[in-house]
Amino acid sequence: MNATAKTPSQLADDARQTANDAVETTRAYAQNAVNAAGEKVRDLRGSVEPAVEQLANRVQQAVQRGLESASKTSARAQRQLDQAADVTGRYIADQPVRSVLLAAAAGAAVTALIVLASRRRDD
Repeated sequence: MNATAKTPSQLADDARQTANDAVETTRAYAQNAVNAAGEKVRDLRGSVEPAVEQLANRVQQAVQRGLESASKTSARAQRQLDQAADVTGRYIADQPVRSVLLAAAAGAAVTALIVLASRRRDD
């Protein structure tokens, strides 16, 4: 057996960490965008008509609501990913032979699809 092979739990942890990293990076980019927009609004505030200033405030509030919604959605997705990883880990622990057979069947199906796709492309 390959000495570098990861256990299902390690793979689930890796996937969870990757998802967390992606969520944090997205959150940081979005927060930077909100901060930049806020700074622009403050810079332009002295020379902008009140109606335009109100519009800018509404846009900033909408962006903030979007960030909050994205944060809630990412937290929900993270919980679902954690649950799926736990269920998968338990299934693999409870049914190791069946898990290997399912993985082999999935690999064979993917390989067959790749071969079929490459044959069609060659024709």
